[in-house]
Amino acid sequence: MPDKYHALRSAVVAVLLPAAFAGKMDSAGPTLIEETLEAIQNCMAQSPAPWPYEWKQEYIETIGSAAELHRDVPHYALRLEILRKGFAPCWEGLTKTKERSLFEVYRARIHWYTEHLMGTTFPTEDERQKLRDQYKDIWNYATGGSH
Repeated sequence: MPDKYHALRSAVVAVLLPAAFAGKMDSAGPTLIEETLEAIQNCMAQSPAPWPYEWKQEYIETIGSAAELHRDVPHYALRLEILRKGFAPCWEGLTKTKERSLFEVYRARIHWYTEHLMGTTFPTEDERQKLRDQYKDIWNYATGGSH
């Protein structure tokens, strides 16, 4: 019996240890960024561009690398959620052609968007409340309500 367990342990170590050292093993499952990139890939697959596989990978890697640079920012999960939810309308609005130059423009644009989203400072609760109050004041003024 010990030989079977030794063989099993050796197989597990041989398979899992290199993945752990390469950073590919996460006991909690996919990371937030992996889930976000998967959602983006699924969106891209539903309305595919006539791009070669390599271009699609470049596009995804551009998003992933820009998001990864900001892993330690406050509200990281919220930012990824905004990216995930906002991607579909952005993707649908693209004119997808086989022109490399247009692809480069789209790739630069998604890089800028992701960098800006991940790096921007979110408003504090006081700032949000001030904006809500201003909106209510404008709404009341526009509708002839109380000022």
